[in-house]
Amino acid sequence: MDEKIEHLILLLRSHLLGFDAKTAFPGLSEQEWAELYDLSVSHGVQGFAYEGAYRSGIVIPEELKQRWRDRMVEDVLRYYSMQRELMRVIEALKQNGAKPVVLKGISVSRLYPIPELRLMGDIDILVSDRYYEAALCLEEMGYKAQKEVAIHHIEFLHSKYLIELHRLPFTPIGIKHYDKLVKAVDFTGAEFQIININGFDIPVLNGRNYIDESFEHILKHLIHDRITLRNLCDMAMLFKGVQDEDWKVDYDLISACGLGDLLSGIASLLVVEFGLPAELVKGIPIMEADREKEFARGVFSVSDAKTGTNRYYTSLPATGAVRMLLRYLRAVSRDLLIKYPYCRKNVLLRPAAFIHAYSDYLFALIHKAFGRGGQT
Repeated sequence: MDEKIEHLILLLRSHLLGFDAKTAFPGLSEQEWAELYDLSVSHGVQGFAYEGAYRSGIVIPEELKQRWRDRMVEDVLRYYSMQRELMRVIEALKQNGAKPVVLKGISVSRLYPIPELRLMGDIDILVSDRYYEAALCLEEMGYKAQKEVAIHHIEFLHSKYLIELHRLPFTPIGIKHYDKLVKAVDFTGAEFQIININGFDIPVLNGRNYIDESFEHILKHLIHDRITLRNLCDMAMLFKGVQDEDWKVDYDLISACGLGDLLSGIASLLVVEFGLPAELVKGIPIMEADREKEFARGVFSVSDAKTGTNRYYTSLPATGAVRMLLRYLRAVSRDLLIKYPYCRKNVLLRPAAFIHAYSDYLFALIHKAFGRGGQT
C-alpha cells in the first residue's frame, strides 16, 4: 500500500477511533505534508485528517496549517448550508404528499465524532411513490433536471446544490454478482426513522435497510467505480456505531451473491490498517495477513481517488450493457404511457436522459471492442 495512504490512515485512526498516532507518525518535510494534504482532499477526508493530527499533537507546517483550517471552515459552512437546504426541500416534498427519506451523506454524518466534517457532494433523497410529483415540486423550487442516471435517480441542480432524486436506493449495474445482490436485497416497503442532527429532524432508512444500503453502496464503489478513504471511514463508523452485531447473516447473503471475498477484504482492511476492533466485525472472516495486504494494495492501486480505478473495478460486459439498455427502454415505454400526464412542464426529457444515462455503457463496449481487458 502506498506510504502516503498509510500516513493518512494514521491521522484518520486518531480522529475516528481515538488512536494516539504521534509515536507512529513519521517526520515529514513541508513538501510531503503538502502532498498528504492534497491526498486527503482527493479522498474527501481533509477534516478528519486535520482533527486527527490535532488530537495526537502532530505539528503541521504553519502555512499549510492555515490553508488546511480555511478549507475546513469552508467545508463546515457548506455542510450547514446543505443541511438547511435539505430541510427546505423535505418540507416542500411533504407538503406535496411525498414521503422523502434521506440516503447516505448527512444521514451517515451522525455516526461521526464531529458530523459537520463529513463532506457531502450532493443530497440524496429517496421518494418511492409520487415520484414525478416530487420531481415537479423540485422544478417549482427552482431546480432543473440535469440527467437521469440509470433508472433509479435523476439529478437536479439549483445554484450550488445538487439533488439526486431516487426512485430506488439501488438498481442493477449490468455486472452479474452485484446485480444478484440487488435482486436479493428487497427495499420494497423500506421503513424509516427520524433522527436529530444539529437540531434538525431528518428521515433516514431504518435499521436493517440502512445496513443493507451501506453494504451495497461500498460494494458498488469497489467493483464499478473506485473506493475512497471516505467510503472506508463510513464503513468503519457503521461497524463502530452498531454495537454487538453478528454480521454472519449479512456475510452469508453477500457470499451467496459471489461478493463474500470483497466484504471480507473490506472488514480485514478496516481491522488491520485502520485498527478497528475485530469484535466489531464479528461474523465476517478476517483474511490472513498476506491476503489482506494484497487486498489493500488492490483497493489503493491508484493513489488519487479523483482519477483512475482500483484493481477490483470491472468494466461492463456486453451482455450487461444490452440488459441495461432493454431495462431502460421498458422504463421509457412505461413512463411515456403512464407518468407523462403528471409532467405539466416536461421536467423529464427521456431522449436526453437516455443519452446521459447510457453513454458510459456505450464507452465500455467501445473499449472492449478495442481490446480493453475486463479489469483495470
